[in-house]
Amino acid sequence: MMTNRSAYRSVLTPAAWRPDVQRVTLYHRTSLVNLPLIEVDGLRTRVDLSKRLGPLGDFDLAATGRFSRGRRVSGWVSRPRTDALVAQQGAGLVSFTVDPRKAVANRAAERETDAAAVWSTIRPLSVWLEDVGGDVAELPEDLEVHVELPVRAKLVRIHAPDLSADDLGMYARIVEEVADTDRVAAKLLMHLALAVADGDADTPAYRAACALAWRDEPDDRDISQRIGRADAEAVLEAVLADLEELAPDGSAVLL
Repeated sequence: MMTNRSAYRSVLTPAAWRPDVQRVTLYHRTSLVNLPLIEVDGLRTRVDLSKRLGPLGDFDLAATGRFSRGRRVSGWVSRPRTDALVAQQGAGLVSFTVDPRKAVANRAAERETDAAAVWSTIRPLSVWLEDVGGDVAELPEDLEVHVELPVRAKLVRIHAPDLSADDLGMYARIVEEVADTDRVAAKLLMHLALAVADGDADTPAYRAACALAWRDEPDDRDISQRIGRADAEAVLEAVLADLEELAPDGSAVLL
């Protein structure tokens, strides 16, 4: 481990990065079923930008040192690149920040050509940034960044999942009307939707629960206290009564 880190440091120009170097945001797609785990524990399992956490592939098997045996979390510097991979990797979206001196990166095209050979030429993210004068926006769109897991939970942010009205079914109008306008009610409805889903992540109810729980704009810091102080029964009755005409089927199921 020390050998690898020393090697990474040796290619850096001392004047290029100071101890207060700015962290870089990475975007990561995953399946919806992983989001509750991520919220509680951070990214603490091997995550390979995939909805499948299965056997190690050629890329992981070729890794050495601190990244061997799949000990990594991967992400993209480009949000558009991440959004284009929903079908392959899942509708869940999280972001986290990394110290560019402690993460390594390669272009997806290189990995697709020869997954095993990438590890011999992979470079610290800080070096990629040096090439573009420190401007993250100028990095290659297909730059995939790997960091040793776990990513600390406090650095992980869950964003709104990428779901269509068809994905949400009878709950689509409920999400549309409530998710961004009343966060306390949305969180309470989320619990009702999870109860309806009964642990089945491949249902409109589960997908609606995720859409109600997480939005692109972060919740206020006091959201938990506001939920705790609310009269949950009264809030839910009022919200569902307002939605009875707009989303009769979904409201009836959640009542």
